[in-house]
Amino acid sequence: MHTYLAVPNPYTPTDAADFIRSIAPTERFEGTGLECAVVDRASRSLVGSATLRLPHRMRSPDIGYWIAPAAQGNGYATETTRALAGWAFDHGVHRVEVRLDVRNIASARVALAAGFGFEGIRREVLRDEHGRVDMAVFVRTATDSGAAVPPKFPGLPDGGLNDGVLALRSPAPDDLDGFAEQEADPLTLQTGFTGAAPSPTMMRRMLNRARLDHLVGPGTYFAMVDVASGEFAGSVRLRSSGPPNVGGIGYAVHPRFRGRGFTSRALRLVSAWAFTEAGFARLELGAKTDNVASQRAAEAAGFVREGVWRSRLRDPDGTFSDETRYALINPRRDRA
Repeated sequence: MHTYLAVPNPYTPTDAADFIRSIAPTERFEGTGLECAVVDRASRSLVGSATLRLPHRMRSPDIGYWIAPAAQGNGYATETTRALAGWAFDHGVHRVEVRLDVRNIASARVALAAGFGFEGIRREVLRDEHGRVDMAVFVRTATDSGAAVPPKFPGLPDGGLNDGVLALRSPAPDDLDGFAEQEADPLTLQTGFTGAAPSPTMMRRMLNRARLDHLVGPGTYFAMVDVASGEFAGSVRLRSSGPPNVGGIGYAVHPRFRGRGFTSRALRLVSAWAFTEAGFARLELGAKTDNVASQRAAEAAGFVREGVWRSRLRDPDGTFSDETRYALINPRRDRA
């Protein structure tokens, strides 16, 4: 709870009494907030707390909640969020937000299940032990249907995608060192677009929100992990790339794990999951024409060369290279 909520730590009985006897009643009296206990109907036991912060000056109304660990998994937060949003709409509020730390995936799932659509990111609004953290904003309006919003990508199995040698899982903040080494490697820079690695701040922001991106899209990242050592071995990105059910794939391998066939393994794992679980009909990827290693990896994973797009990919010196294009068709949807 203390990871994502600005409450006293430790939270003492005195803090609880102050909230119940002073803070909550004052907010109701002033019309700035509707603080509520979340109570299980059958047992009448307290299972959490929720609040609807009401419009005040330039502040938009928003909903916050927490559920006790022993009571989680029963849909209490979703039911609570729906109830408070309904109350707000019944009393003339047109728009309600749920705002959360981009790493708070459980809360993001609640927002989607309660009919709140992802609207965007407010950069560096929150703080943690490393500095500033981004905030995600989910919104529901009085004219929305209220139907649950499905995640953009299906969940991964426990342990990620795994062929016994390589595993793919969602990236995590602890991958920062390995990811930074990969992005600063000369070969990565040479085959990239700018010749410069992302800043540590940018990389931390990307890793912090990787699991959120899996829920809201338009793309999702995977960390490659060497099964034998458990070390970060590279990254893969799958994104929607235009027409419905068409995906684009990009990848990079950590220098310590090149030459071991990890790229082909990663492509096979991602493709199988994208076709069977995520509903993609076609996957595409490209490589600069002089990046022979990347092309061989694509072909080893079953991708078929479709042609060359001239002057497609920017080089670090500002010139442009031709791109060799590959595609893989979902066999269930292939009309050939």
